[in-house]
Amino acid sequence: MSFMQGFIFLSTLSATSRLGVRAFAAVAEPQTCTTKATGGAGVHVPIGKDGEGEYTASTKGCFDVIDTATPLVLNEIEKQKLRPFGVGSAAYHIADYGTADAGTSLGLLSQMIQAVRDRSEDDDKEVVLHYEDQLTNEWQSVFNHALGLKSVSDAYGKLIPHPYALKNVFIEACGVGFHNQCYPSNSIDFGVSFTAMHWLSRFPSSLKGTEYMHAARCDESPHPEKEQAASDWVAILKARAKELAPGGKFVCVNFCKDSNGYFLGQTDVGASMWDSFQSSWDKLKEQGLIDEEERLGVSFPNYYRRKEEFMDAFEDDEISAQLKVVSIEERVVRCPYRELYTSGKSNKTPREYAEWFTPTTKTWSHSTFKSALRSERNEEEKEKIMSQFWENYMSLVEKNPEVHGMDYVHAYIVVEKVE
Repeated sequence: MSFMQGFIFLSTLSATSRLGVRAFAAVAEPQTCTTKATGGAGVHVPIGKDGEGEYTASTKGCFDVIDTATPLVLNEIEKQKLRPFGVGSAAYHIADYGTADAGTSLGLLSQMIQAVRDRSEDDDKEVVLHYEDQLTNEWQSVFNHALGLKSVSDAYGKLIPHPYALKNVFIEACGVGFHNQCYPSNSIDFGVSFTAMHWLSRFPSSLKGTEYMHAARCDESPHPEKEQAASDWVAILKARAKELAPGGKFVCVNFCKDSNGYFLGQTDVGASMWDSFQSSWDKLKEQGLIDEEERLGVSFPNYYRRKEEFMDAFEDDEISAQLKVVSIEERVVRCPYRELYTSGKSNKTPREYAEWFTPTTKTWSHSTFKSALRSERNEEEKEKIMSQFWENYMSLVEKNPEVHGMDYVHAYIVVEKVE
């Protein structure tokens, strides 16, 4: 796929602020298959209407994941040598890769800005926030959140501050895709990414015709997904190595399959989310809504790497010459929905809990399940089937709500560009 020679330039100005906000999104020609040039655009399709911020509203666990990473990020800023005035941009540049609708990282980015200003002893230091995601992302939601036009709260009802309120903050967006170089060489001071880089740049789809659905459920990782994930991770690191300024940092918090064999939604607590998915999907065939090919047609285009798979890429000569691993560790963050329900703090009935919890699993999986349906089905028919699938899941959760949740299992990786 080739890119058109040019960029869309969008300019938005807050009615209450003097600062301009620019968004750059690469324009791609129509395509019939996904390629790395689009950063995996179409591999994951956002749900909801752009501008409504449904991802943030339904994905409260990501706030806890980012809170867990916050000390790591702030500690690296504290140790980082800031570029002197006149060397590159006088502003401090932060990139949020795979930002989705930008809501879940607002609090962290606000803290990062304050930390940079404290470090530089300059309360007015300019900071540029570069929001990155795929071409088909919810860009209107990104600006609604980043500019404070739509308020955001976490699972506990706490209002999250937005960075634009701190002034001298410039906000930009890029739709090239994180598998590619997104920014000029030596331009980014600090990059972060949360729960994003498990998405692959292509569709291996090797699990179609099986009941596994996801590579993590297999005893041995299927080669097409494993090889694509390895290739993608190398590409991701090479791109970040170019973009980071010397001494720049990159904190990547990415889904993994940990040393205990735990992964998203399948840990030592509660029922397996994936078993629940399978049961709810299989029931569609029992209900006469899908056939056997569709039942076995689900193959998630993402991959939860193991710790050693993350580290293998640093054996690459090009990467090791530019990047070094400061630290890597595995952590489990419990599902806040289930924790609030089992503690009695949610005050919800079993059905209310099912309706409250289920959307956090839907935001990222709906499009993959839907893609398993026959292409000759029209959109209305597909959405009716999908509505029944989610009803099947909610009914399952309602029967025994205390065992249903989605624990997060991540590798927390800190990388530095060699000076």
